[in-house]
Amino acid sequence: MHILETIGAFILAIGILVLIHESGHFWVAKFMGVKVLKFSIGFGPALISRRWGKDRTEYVIAALPLGGYVKMLGEQAGEEVMPEDRTRTFEQLAPGKRFLIALAGPAANLLFAIIAYAGVAWIGIPGLAPIVGLVNDHSLAAQAHLQPGQRITSLNGQQVYTWEDMRMGLLSAAIARVPAHLETTEQGRLSTHTLPLQSLKADSVGPDFVGKIIGMEPYLPATVGAVEAKSPAAQAGLVAGDRITGINHHPVPSWESLARHIESHPDKTMEMTYRTAAGISKTIQIKPQMFLDKAGKAIGRIGIVMAPLPKDLIVIRQRGPLEGLIYGAHSTWQMSWMTVEMMVRMVQGFVSPDNISGPISIAEYAGQSAQAGVAPFLSFLALVSISLGVLNLLPIPILDGGHLVFYALEMVRGKPLSPAVVQKAQQIGIVLLLMLMSFAFYNDITRLMTP
Repeated sequence: MHILETIGAFILAIGILVLIHESGHFWVAKFMGVKVLKFSIGFGPALISRRWGKDRTEYVIAALPLGGYVKMLGEQAGEEVMPEDRTRTFEQLAPGKRFLIALAGPAANLLFAIIAYAGVAWIGIPGLAPIVGLVNDHSLAAQAHLQPGQRITSLNGQQVYTWEDMRMGLLSAAIARVPAHLETTEQGRLSTHTLPLQSLKADSVGPDFVGKIIGMEPYLPATVGAVEAKSPAAQAGLVAGDRITGINHHPVPSWESLARHIESHPDKTMEMTYRTAAGISKTIQIKPQMFLDKAGKAIGRIGIVMAPLPKDLIVIRQRGPLEGLIYGAHSTWQMSWMTVEMMVRMVQGFVSPDNISGPISIAEYAGQSAQAGVAPFLSFLALVSISLGVLNLLPIPILDGGHLVFYALEMVRGKPLSPAVVQKAQQIGIVLLLMLMSFAFYNDITRLMTP
C-alpha cells in the first residue's frame, strides 16, 4: 500500500506540474493566434484521447507521465498546411512572439510556485521548533559556542520560526559563501554566534548539511514512546513515558544524543538513568543488542521508539491573504535564485553533485509529503515546480532555454539559424540531458543502497 501511495502521489505531482508547464505554452500560443494540434500530458501511447474546440485540438493523457508537449501547426519543417491555416502557423510568427511562447512554460511553473507557497502560508505548515538538541564535538557549531537547549531566533537578520527555516537559511548562506550570524535565546539570555561558512571546503554542501557539516541536530525529547517485547529495554524495565536523562554519567540532552550513545555501544553494558512519567528517577544496567547496518558496521539497539513530539515543539504559522502572497513571491524568488546559485557552485565544485535527485527520490518525497498533509504536499509541488521552471530555462538545446537562445539569435541576426545547425545543437542537447538523467538515477540508486 505504501508503494502504491508513493507511485500515486508521484504521478499526481508530475501530472499537475506538466499540466501547468504545457498550459503556459498552450494559452500563449492560442493568444498569438497559433493553431494547436495536440496537447499531451505524458509520452507514448494514448490512454485517453479527446478532440475539442473549433480547431479540433487533440487532448491526450499518455502512458509515460514523465513530461508532455504542445504540438503547434507549422512547428516542424515540411509540415503540410492548408491554405486557410497559413496565417496560423508557428513558423510565421515573429521571433519575439515565438520567444514568448517558449518562455510561457517555465513562467507558468514559477507562477504556480508563488500560488502554491501562498497556499502553504495561508494553511500553515507544522514545523519543528528551532531548538538545538545536539552539538558535535569540534564541529562548526561547537566552535561557534552553540549549546543544546538554545532556541535560534534569527539568522542573518531574518527571523527563524522553525528548524526548516534555519536549515534553509544556513544552506543559502553556504551556497553564497557568506558567514551565518545566529541569534539564540536560552532562559531569557540572548547570545550571538557566527558560523564561518565562507571558509568551507569545496564539495561541502550536500545531503544532511546541517548535521554532517555544521554539526548540530534539532531537539527531540529522549522520551520512550514504545518498547519492543523481549528487547533489552523491556528486560531492563523501561516503559512508554520514561525520559532518558543520562548514559554512563553523560547527560542525554535529546533523542539524537541517546541514539548515538546506544548505537556506539553494541553488546556493551551501559549505565542508564531515566525519569519515569511519575517523576521518579531510576538507574539501570542495559546491554544493547548488536546489529549490522547496510554497510556492515556493528551498531547497538535496545528496542525503543521515540514518543510523539509535545505540542510546544510544533510550530504552526499562518499568514493573511496579502502576507501569504508576499511570502509566496519571496519564497519562489529565494528558491529560484538558490537553485541557480547551487548549479553554478556545483560546476565550480563547491556544491556536491549528490544534491541532484532523480525520479526515484522525487517519488519518495512526493509520497512522504502527500501523507503529511495538504500544506506539505503544496510545498513539495512548489519546490519541484521551481526546479522544473529553472531547469527548462537552461540554455540547452531541446529545452525551452535552448529555443529561447535560438529565437534571441534570430532577432539579433535578422534570420533564423540553418536547420542543420539547429539539428546538430538539439542532438548535443539530447546527449547532455541523457547524461544528466543518468547521473540523477545513479544518485537515486546510491541513496537506496547507502545506510
